[in-house]
Amino acid sequence: MLKVPGENLPKVYNRLFDPVDAKGQDVLIVGGGDTALETAIAVAEHAKSTTISYRKPAFSRPKEGNVEKLNKLVSDGKLKLMMESEVKEVKEDKVILVDNKECADCGSKDVIIDNSMVFTMIGKELPLDFFKRSKIQMEGELSLTAKLQFALLILFAGVLYFGKSSADLFEHFFGKANSWSDVFSNLFNAQFWINFAALPVLILQTIFSDAVKVWSFTKYFNAFVAYLSLIGFILLGVYLLYKFFKDYLPQLKLNWQTFKYFYFITIGIFFAVVFFGGRYFGLELLGKSQSFWYTGFYSLTILLFGLRRIKMKPTRYIKLQTWTLILIQALPLFIFPEIVFPFLGKIGALGAKDGFIFTQVFPGESYWRSYGFILAWPLFLSNMYSSNVTTFWLIFSFIQTFVFIPYIVYRWGKGAYCGWICSCGALAETLGDEYRTLALHGPKAKKWKNFSQWALLAAFVVTGLKLLSGLYDFNIPIISEKISYTADILHNIYYIGIDMIFAGVLGVGVYFFLSGRVWCRFGCPLAAWMNIVNRFSRYRILSEKKKCISCNICTKVCHMGIDVMNYANKGIPMNDVECVRCSACVVNCPTQVLSFGSLPKTDPNNKLYKDIKIDLSNKSANWGSGL
Repeated sequence: MLKVPGENLPKVYNRLFDPVDAKGQDVLIVGGGDTALETAIAVAEHAKSTTISYRKPAFSRPKEGNVEKLNKLVSDGKLKLMMESEVKEVKEDKVILVDNKECADCGSKDVIIDNSMVFTMIGKELPLDFFKRSKIQMEGELSLTAKLQFALLILFAGVLYFGKSSADLFEHFFGKANSWSDVFSNLFNAQFWINFAALPVLILQTIFSDAVKVWSFTKYFNAFVAYLSLIGFILLGVYLLYKFFKDYLPQLKLNWQTFKYFYFITIGIFFAVVFFGGRYFGLELLGKSQSFWYTGFYSLTILLFGLRRIKMKPTRYIKLQTWTLILIQALPLFIFPEIVFPFLGKIGALGAKDGFIFTQVFPGESYWRSYGFILAWPLFLSNMYSSNVTTFWLIFSFIQTFVFIPYIVYRWGKGAYCGWICSCGALAETLGDEYRTLALHGPKAKKWKNFSQWALLAAFVVTGLKLLSGLYDFNIPIISEKISYTADILHNIYYIGIDMIFAGVLGVGVYFFLSGRVWCRFGCPLAAWMNIVNRFSRYRILSEKKKCISCNICTKVCHMGIDVMNYANKGIPMNDVECVRCSACVVNCPTQVLSFGSLPKTDPNNKLYKDIKIDLSNKSANWGSGL
């Protein structure tokens, strides 16, 4: 509805029955999509006069063919365009429009045109009330239980990310446990629960005492937030577990959904044991560190859900991409740092303790640094900010981030890293595959991606100050101790804001509700750097516009929020820098409109696409098409 006076008059229609009905009429068409333009083209041949009113300064969604026909009618004097205008009132023989074109002297003004027929081609209202009465749930509509699950996941992420940076305080308040039996016996100890209930008061007393310095404040703050998150998580978890056994268990079926939820519950219980036992009591399960179990189950999750993705969409592209993600996660991000390197170091196969490997690559047997071979700066800031920034990691990280990644992005697009290498992307393309249609779309979501540019700037500042503070050891007069102090303060802020809250709490907490790419789109500083480089990439998603039926499926399945259809139905090479090359739009297109391709030369603003002739006739034979 236009929501203006007179729109219920008999002369106002919201669909075209027969263009001949417009013969001899003064017609106004409201709207700027294909339906509006096709209506205008059809009735212009019969009407006395035809006018299109559209609220924006230019058409963005219609097919080029419709725009060309429209412009021809305008040039022939059969049709008038009133861009940046809106209907104010519909009368029996006239329509009052508001002309919003910028005017330094007059501003907006009313325009009255003769009219005897109006077509409001601005979409249809869905019968949502009818569906609700029929107990049919609409996609994206959250029930009360779903909202509580959303809150539970946020609380879980809060316990995880705020708790892991404040674990040493637990021993300070509760004492030390020497075995797992001590841990479980505490659950039946009244004094333990008294201390646990009093924990927030003790933390607040410590925070506001002289014992806390500026640089250690965050530790106590994190402990306080983790405590509140844990209380909320337990209370809400008990309720939802009750709902699960009451409502879901009686209807239990041995299918994928059942396996998935029991997998989540099992992992959650196991994770709780490992996390609390390791973080708060210093106990290792089966002699393995927390990082071993975390990365092990992370890799297992990618394997299981990756196999599920391959089964559901067994195209050659998806098979190659998914197996690449599985193997990169399993080998360099789990087996090598957690099993192979420690074993080789123990038997002396990595060289002497004062050799290159243990002084530059893994100083002090810090095998976690090997994550930096895959996770580039600034996604993995630790190698550049740790207490010992070695020459090897300084040079390697620079080449990796500013030479290797720009090269592969230029050749194959941002998705060459985000969709084929990155650990975050691996989880999003496997575990997150079922939730990709939940991604935020639209101009507001597009604006939020600018936050990652600020995260990139912060990473540059923090790293730069850390490198400068390293020069303090060489007694350079202009480098003072205050720089090191400032670097630590800013790193704590960066760690809480970016690593913990955005990448951790929000990235994990919204995974099953806003898609698995929220962190990649809105917060990842490495993605922000690749977005800059990707502007000059030759990679594109190409389209055959004559096949496009404007079904919008390509846009719906894009978990980066790209309006793919806006490119496809015009035949414009898709040059949005956010694309991670997941192939979902290509694979899900019902008419095989889309394919991967590479332009012969850089064209950042898509100015040359009409002049660059690319043969798409044999694309189905090319595995790169995704089909």
